[in-house]
Amino acid sequence: MVQTQPIVRTESGNVAGVEDRGAVRFRGVPFAASPFGANRYQPPVAASAWDGVRDTAEFGVGVPQARFEGDPFDPYFNPIVQGQDCLTLDIWTPDISTAGLPVLVWIHGGGFMTGTGSAPAHDGFTFARDGFVHVGINYRLGIDGFTFFDDGVENLGLLDQIAALEWVQRNIAAFGGDPSQVTVFGQSGGGVAVMDLLGMPGARGLFARAIAMSGSPRAATTPDSALRVTRRLAEILGVEPTRDAFTTVSVERTVAATLPMAMEFLDFSQTGVEAFTVSPYRAVYGTASMPHSPLDAAAKSTVPLMTGTLRNEATGFLAALGLLPNLPEAVGQQMRHVLGADGAVERAYRDGPRGLASPVELAEAAWTDWAFRIPTLDLVDARTAPSHVYEFRWESPIYPPRLGANHALEVPFMRDDLAAMRAIGVAGDSLLGPDAPSDLARRMHAAFAAFARTGDPGWPAYSSPERSTMVFNTVDSLENDPGAADRRAWRDAR
Repeated sequence: MVQTQPIVRTESGNVAGVEDRGAVRFRGVPFAASPFGANRYQPPVAASAWDGVRDTAEFGVGVPQARFEGDPFDPYFNPIVQGQDCLTLDIWTPDISTAGLPVLVWIHGGGFMTGTGSAPAHDGFTFARDGFVHVGINYRLGIDGFTFFDDGVENLGLLDQIAALEWVQRNIAAFGGDPSQVTVFGQSGGGVAVMDLLGMPGARGLFARAIAMSGSPRAATTPDSALRVTRRLAEILGVEPTRDAFTTVSVERTVAATLPMAMEFLDFSQTGVEAFTVSPYRAVYGTASMPHSPLDAAAKSTVPLMTGTLRNEATGFLAALGLLPNLPEAVGQQMRHVLGADGAVERAYRDGPRGLASPVELAEAAWTDWAFRIPTLDLVDARTAPSHVYEFRWESPIYPPRLGANHALEVPFMRDDLAAMRAIGVAGDSLLGPDAPSDLARRMHAAFAAFARTGDPGWPAYSSPERSTMVFNTVDSLENDPGAADRRAWRDAR
């Protein structure tokens, strides 16, 4: 049974929370005005004040976004309802009458194309249960959030995230949180965003710690490259490549063009790594909002960082592209060539401890390392501030295709919430299988909570030469420089 809780006053008006399993939740709380209409393709502006008490019992609408037809995990990661008044927060707190609680601000993934902070995958109850105020945020996605016009206004989706963090600084004490103890964390696109925010001047001072899960500091681009994407989008939409022209295109049409552009961008026949990435919707550096590349800027950040990747990040992508369980050697070799995985890298995979041999294994390992693991290690190797590194290796039992420790599999473990994934039905049951280790979920969740509370997840910081790395699996282990031969081969290949 749920019951209305005492009212909390925010800067825009009063909100009524709902008791849920001993915690209190607030859904759909605005942190900025609708980013459409007169505000479209503009930086976020403050939400309008309201009279009376705002009901927060129901989910707010998700940001307008494309849907992947037939995706069995759509209800786990993505919004049930979309709409334009979408720059909102979901807040969980153990007790609105307390004070000084650590705060976690979650940035959802989805390649800057899909997702919502209020999805079942991102439910904040388990962190509220353990003494945190948890905030899940929305931000503009796809064409509306990440198109670059080279006119002095850019990175709108990231500016939305900064606006949400600023709102947290001004308002979270009313929910029991300590604004000086904010940890920003995110996975996939959210992990990329965390790395972006580490180097953005506008985000400085808005969080004390950061956790980047399956991110990459290289998933950003230059103005020239971004303008090529904008010109191609303009061709698809039939308008000039300007901000004013794009405002004449309906939201429905920009949403409809989002995925076709992404699939066109992901073309294995192209040469050059710049063309080969998961999403054309990326941060643009060398700009006012992001003067330096995320790798260079985040390396100089003094904010303590925890970051990690999964052993088989790319298997899910290959499966979605129809390349699993069988991949022709010619296609695999072409992929590896585009990524720059030369003979030394292949030999490290074949002759090292993993003993990879098939075209599928080699292509998947190359994509995982190029897109996620190696850029992440480049970042922590360049940092002087404390960094803690992990690798998630527990394997999904799904076969075929053999997904292994695939992208996003760690999310329900990190949240100690395997039930939420199983609740979506057959897909969730299949991905986790009947014997998913609940002990692993508790341990991983505890490590993330410890880092957010103290900056120490329970293992040594990553530094050369040891490069201490926590490996999360059925039985956890602390390893020094796991995959060292692969890492050195990639370094030499560049």
